[in-house]
Amino acid sequence: MVTEDAVLAALDKPRKLYSILQATDPGGSTESLQVLLMKMRGEGKLAFDIKKGTWRRA
Repeated sequence: MVTEDAVLAALDKPRKLYSILQATDPGGSTESLQVLLMKMRGEGKLAFDIKKGTWRRA
């Protein structure tokens, strides 16, 4: 299971979804990671660059 702390630690640089998944939980589900990323984005902890398709810390 992916945690917020693991995601924030993996975002040392802007990364794509699959890269975040590999850094936090290689055998995990992309769906659960997407739910967590959207929740964190709503809280203002992350930002998504739609042109590059990358996530970064806010």
